[in-house]
Amino acid sequence: MIDHVWTIVCSRSVIDRDSNNLSLFNVLEQITVQGKPTEREAATIPIVMEVVSLWSRSDYSIPSKGIERLILISPSGDVLASGEQAIDLSEHRRFRNRARFQGFSVKGEGRYIFRVEWKSQDEQEWHHVTDVPLELIFEAEETGQ
Repeated sequence: MIDHVWTIVCSRSVIDRDSNNLSLFNVLEQITVQGKPTEREAATIPIVMEVVSLWSRSDYSIPSKGIERLILISPSGDVLASGEQAIDLSEHRRFRNRARFQGFSVKGEGRYIFRVEWKSQDEQEWHHVTDVPLELIFEAEETGQ
């Protein structure tokens, strides 16, 4: 089996080549944007960010393989993006996945969810492991007087 250890949204991450330790920078809980929200059509906010997940073998002595699925859900429940990544724990006890975004697809203001799911390579059914929220707030642009 595979255990989901954690998932974090941040502006970037770096893996130290000597120690193989991971550093996370600017953990994101909220994004504030100047301007009016768009609710009818999806728009893209030009922001670079990463969704980083750590997976581990449930039993260190048993190699495992599976698939991670990351789904971006809008405040209204629409799926805006989805992607899958193989989890290979056949040689190592832990696996990190860094999903990089060069923009953030939005559809209005509110609470966006990065849903994390996984399944074993032999299964058909996905297992929901966590929802990571990211709040999007629009602030009215100030007009100069």
